Amino acid sequence: MPSQNSISDKTIGFLGEDLFVEGTIHSQKKIVVSGTIDGSVLGDREIVVSETGHVNGTVEGKVVLIAGKVDGDLLVQERLEVNSTANVKGEVRVPSGQLLIQEGAQLEAQCNILYENHSGNQS
Repeated sequence: MPSQNSISDKTIGFLGEDLFVEGTIHSQKKIVVSGTIDGSVLGDREIVVSETGHVNGTVEGKVVLIAGKVDGDLLVQERLEVNSTANVKGEVRVPSGQLLIQEGAQLEAQCNILYENHSGNQS
């Protein structure tokens, strides 16, 4: 009988720093971007843009951690962390109280805080 923590539950997507991708990437698992993406990154779970990562397009996911460079919009459903090494240019949409910006981060963005209304929808 297989254990509940099978290997597929632990896998993550990884884009190495020597890779360049044009187009949209959609990951159902955690994804770590260390290379360059000219397009959108969509994640059902966690998206990490490492220090060597560069996304030239939209990043949309539940939990997003930026340590590299993003030239485009960040649409975050649960939590956004911007590390001290990050450089972000674009529009940021994140739930109220779920944005962490470390000292030293470069953020040139219009920030829109999403508030949950009484019906449970965000606006």
